[in-house]
Amino acid sequence: MGRAAAEGLDRLYETARALGEETRFRIYRRIWLSPLPEGVAELAAAFSLHPNAVRQHLTRLEQAGLIVSALERPGGAGRPRRVYAPSPEPFELGPDAAMRPLVSLMAEAVDALPGDRRKLTRFGEDWARSWTSKRKRGNGRAPRDPRARAELLSRELARWGWRPSAINENGGMRITTGRCLFHGGAPGENGRSCSLEEGLLRGLTEAMLNGRAASVQVRGCRLEVRV
Repeated sequence: MGRAAAEGLDRLYETARALGEETRFRIYRRIWLSPLPEGVAELAAAFSLHPNAVRQHLTRLEQAGLIVSALERPGGAGRPRRVYAPSPEPFELGPDAAMRPLVSLMAEAVDALPGDRRKLTRFGEDWARSWTSKRKRGNGRAPRDPRARAELLSRELARWGWRPSAINENGGMRITTGRCLFHGGAPGENGRSCSLEEGLLRGLTEAMLNGRAASVQVRGCRLEVRV
């Protein structure tokens, strides 16, 4: 057995152990589905547990590589609190599995196209804006509040597989992506997939936030949005 295969089995074992306890699985499920990182107090209230018991579950999930923690910077005075979000590279158990066939098809199709990166970026932007517009019509009117729009964007990024992290910061929200969309696929050696991915991120962000972001920075699969 190769080293990579052995490491994969070890990861599977640790994941199974971490999620084998019902309460711990429910905590992980809540964190994975939440558009924002969760704190110990919120989780303790949600599951009627003592904060120390929640911390033990969170430690086990973090040791298994399923979640990551960070200190959240408050907008005013006070100590920062520790919050928890899905790992950028967790074991593949999430609901984005339904998008994988489409992502694989896109990766192979873009590798067969001419290598004009600007055209690929523009194509990604236009396609993402059109796709988002159709989803808006199907899902009803989009919220006007910029924060609510940002939460929708975070959920959409997670659905596609970018594994976003959304953190409250200085009275606003900062969203970053933590994973390449074509992870495990066949990204082109000449950067064509990265160009398409950059366009998709720009188009999705523009269409969902409708110009209400304080700043947007995109480079390849790395997005940072402040609302």
